[in-house]
Amino acid sequence: MATLLSHPQQRPPFLRQAIKIRRRRVRDLQDPPPQMAPEIQPPSHHFSPEQRALLYEDALYTVLHRLGHPEPNHVTEASELLRYLQEAFHVEPEEHQQTLQRVRELEKPIFCLKATVKQAKGILGKDVSGFSDPYCLLGIEQGVGVPGGSPGSRHRQKAVVRHTIPEEE
Repeated sequence: MATLLSHPQQRPPFLRQAIKIRRRRVRDLQDPPPQMAPEIQPPSHHFSPEQRALLYEDALYTVLHRLGHPEPNHVTEASELLRYLQEAFHVEPEEHQQTLQRVRELEKPIFCLKATVKQAKGILGKDVSGFSDPYCLLGIEQGVGVPGGSPGSRHRQKAVVRHTIPEEE
């Protein structure tokens, strides 16, 4: 004869939970938890001499062709960074100079900027209707400009289109 407790799906939820806890405790007593494994050492980075030389050249190239301005509390001088790289890679001074000369002779990188203009105000009209459609001209000049811009130099421009369509007589 079947009883209420003999069918797992008919047992009350608290009884099912108690049975699970009891089974878990019995299992834990039978299989003690594994001892703490010793600290896992990260794999050491052993590079071949050729790989080290290429990595060193890449690091020198990156330092020589940095883009942007470093933070005020970071190293600003390229010479300091080059000296640090020489120490970090354990490179002899003459080898450093030779590699540095080779890297300086490499082609300079070409920097590209992808810009999306979200809004442009005060644009002169480029067509007869006086509208510029969705186009504007964005210019970037090297070494020119004041951070934040000068609000005094901004002024609205209006397009005035006269005598562009010949009147019919």
